[in-house]
Amino acid sequence: MIKAEGLSGGYGDSRLINNVSLTVEKGEFLGILGPNGSGKTTLLHLLTGTLPAKEGSVDLAGKPLADYKPKELAQIMAVLPQKTDQAFTFTVKETVAFGRYPFQTGLFRQHTEKDEAIVQEAMKQTGVAAFAEKSIRDLSGGEQQRVYLAQALAQQPRILFLDEPTNFLDLAYQKELLDLIKRLTRDSGLAAVSVFHDMNTASLYCDELLFMKNGTAGPKQKPEYAVSDIKAVYDTDVTALVHHSSPKPMVVIQPEKDSVKQRPIPFETLLQAGSDDILLQTEIPLRTLSSAPIGAGFSWSRTLIHKRLPVQADPVEGLTACLLENGFHLPETCAMASPGRLDRFVNRTYKDGELSVFICVMTGFSIWILINGYAADQFFVKALMTAEAERVKVLGDGLTEGDILIAATQTQQSQNTEQRLNQLIQKGTAECVKEAAELFE
Repeated sequence: MIKAEGLSGGYGDSRLINNVSLTVEKGEFLGILGPNGSGKTTLLHLLTGTLPAKEGSVDLAGKPLADYKPKELAQIMAVLPQKTDQAFTFTVKETVAFGRYPFQTGLFRQHTEKDEAIVQEAMKQTGVAAFAEKSIRDLSGGEQQRVYLAQALAQQPRILFLDEPTNFLDLAYQKELLDLIKRLTRDSGLAAVSVFHDMNTASLYCDELLFMKNGTAGPKQKPEYAVSDIKAVYDTDVTALVHHSSPKPMVVIQPEKDSVKQRPIPFETLLQAGSDDILLQTEIPLRTLSSAPIGAGFSWSRTLIHKRLPVQADPVEGLTACLLENGFHLPETCAMASPGRLDRFVNRTYKDGELSVFICVMTGFSIWILINGYAADQFFVKALMTAEAERVKVLGDGLTEGDILIAATQTQQSQNTEQRLNQLIQKGTAECVKEAAELFE
């Protein structure tokens, strides 16, 4: 669809883009990213021909960009800039209808039924049909941006260029706009090239990413493989997170570490127990991995609760109703249930220097393992497997239906602590489960 080779250029005597090459195929969504001043918008101007290249070439649909007449180019390409200043007062519908100009012929350029249908569809797609007769000057910045996208779509382009298209949009309209563009690339073969500031948005929607720095660009690459370049491009520390429903990574910045050392949480003094529930709440959120019905998997929790429910009760429905009734916040609550009384349990703290692990074994042999310290995600999994193995060793396979929770404060500790932590968990689980088995007889 579009091919650039050795592209260099800038404004006046300056050269802001140096030797950039790229291709964008039919149906592809390419995201261009980079720090401020890296040349993203300038590259867009070179690709669309609004800024002549000093060196290199751009081919569009197999033909040099410079060989297209303006009207012919507008039938293939549409551009949505960061912000469009409206010098005249036109209605929304009139503004969108300007997108049909490249296809109109004759001295008086009649607006045909086909043009009208395309304009109506573009307004419907972008959610601006409701204020078609309003002056565009009376709209908010986000609403205006959607009108100009409708105008671009009314051109029925084969390739669409966008410069930070979501700048003025709230979250709902950001999603709607990008969902629409992605749908058009998938269903209609539209090629899209967009400048982004938000790495995570670009990662979720784009097929390929191109990183720029100081006017140069590396090869485009799939979002799954782009994380390693981010630190070098932006000169900052970031962490890649796994998205729950997509292979494309999410990236978060790392704040400066607090130099004040956090005191260990006295889990044993925070524990509240009765015949119907065992509760522990902390001021700081704990990183948790749980097999419990509420808060299963990895999450962050301030409240841990084990609730007594009737044997016939559904654990998820029963726990959810109970938590809501008592004012617990579900996103930060990890909850498990069992039918027996909960006023008999075993809990103990195990220490090794600066490390401490609090272990509580409850009715049904459910286990809480709470760590004052840092644990990587892979260690959480290892710790859960260790606890399960020790429980089976003591009880055998027949009495191991209870849930297991691993939680950690995530405060930094000295290096090489995982082996020591695992030893504490192994020893503590075996001892506490054995004592609980004797207590529950």
